[in-house]
Amino acid sequence: MLSVASTTAVPAPDSLAQMLIQALTAQDHALLEEVLHYKKSVTVEKTLGRLPISHVIPLILAITEKIEAKPSRGGELNIWLRQLFITHRSYLLSSPDVAAQLQPLYKLIDMQLNNYPKLTKLQGKLELLLQEKKSDEEVVAPLSPVSIEEEEEEEDEDIIESDESDDMSD
Repeated sequence: MLSVASTTAVPAPDSLAQMLIQALTAQDHALLEEVLHYKKSVTVEKTLGRLPISHVIPLILAITEKIEAKPSRGGELNIWLRQLFITHRSYLLSSPDVAAQLQPLYKLIDMQLNNYPKLTKLQGKLELLLQEKKSDEEVVAPLSPVSIEEEEEEEDEDIIESDESDDMSD
């Protein structure tokens, strides 16, 4: 089966908006994934501009669930969230119950903000360990067979020279 997301042509914003509305209404996760696959800001902007206000909160919650399920998708889904807030900011600011409806998103953001300092601290420690290992490897470079032979030859020459100087002093 050929999916909309895998075709080379991007569907018209009207078609994509209809797909999005249908996915949200029917709670069709596969269709929603196909729509969210598109990442071009112009396409996202035009699609969300055609989204009815009644579907704004359900879309925000659906995207929040996807980020909770797989946090690594936050970057790609952020395009949709950001544009959704920009496009429908008037509705979001004027609706009195929006704050209560967006509690899952608030919790997700708080959780990620709480984890950020811990992750940056861990990253710093890992970078320090890697630098230490790298500097240890540079200091304790293994001797190659050629350098071992050269050292043995130098030791032999030193022994011969010290024997000769002992012979001269007698």
